[in-house]
Amino acid sequence: MDNVHQAITRITHVLGEVSKLSGSSPRSGIEEVRQISLQARDLALQFGLHSARLQLYMPDLETEIQIGEEVYDCEDADCDRGAKHFVALVTLPGLQKVGDGRTDFQSKRTLVPCEIYPKRLVEP
Repeated sequence: MDNVHQAITRITHVLGEVSKLSGSSPRSGIEEVRQISLQARDLALQFGLHSARLQLYMPDLETEIQIGEEVYDCEDADCDRGAKHFVALVTLPGLQKVGDGRTDFQSKRTLVPCEIYPKRLVEP
């Protein structure tokens, strides 16, 4: 918290100096600087200090995928769980956390599943 308070003090000092040079008065953004600094601290605690990273997951078009935890059908979510389809269109990339924050640097956990529009076979 000392580091956060020092960062807030330095940022508000710089903003105050810029306001003086420009001839304007500092706005009420000081509280916003504090909130942003606290959110940055929370993000650093969640992801910056651990041996894990975030990555986007997006299968290539025409790739065969299985509906499940990592990939949803954009129309039916995971109602068709276990079914395999070819990707016609990716409507939302997925978000994965790689690593467990301790010793494992390989495991992947899906935070937000990728959503696709599967290629449907049309019967004549």
